[in-house]
Amino acid sequence: MFGRNLQRVVVGSAIAIAATALIPVIKETLRPIARDLTRQMKYFVVITKEGIEDLAAEVKFERLRKSLDNDIFIESEVVETEHQNRIFQ
Repeated sequence: MFGRNLQRVVVGSAIAIAATALIPVIKETLRPIARDLTRQMKYFVVITKEGIEDLAAEVKFERLRKSLDNDIFIESEVVETEHQNRIFQ
């Protein structure tokens, strides 16, 4: 039992020593990767936002166009009705 506990202490100590040596190396290695990933995510968010804004603008334009087309159609019906009444009277 004492040997087993001693083995755990030795392994734990070795891991702690290795971790203290490796943490700065891992930190310096991952920092540029994290920066690049952050830049890519910001770019992705900006591009996605612009795409959604473009889509919303297109939808608004189509609604406005349909509304104007409908108004023009209604006005042309009124004008045609007035002209028809003049012709037949």
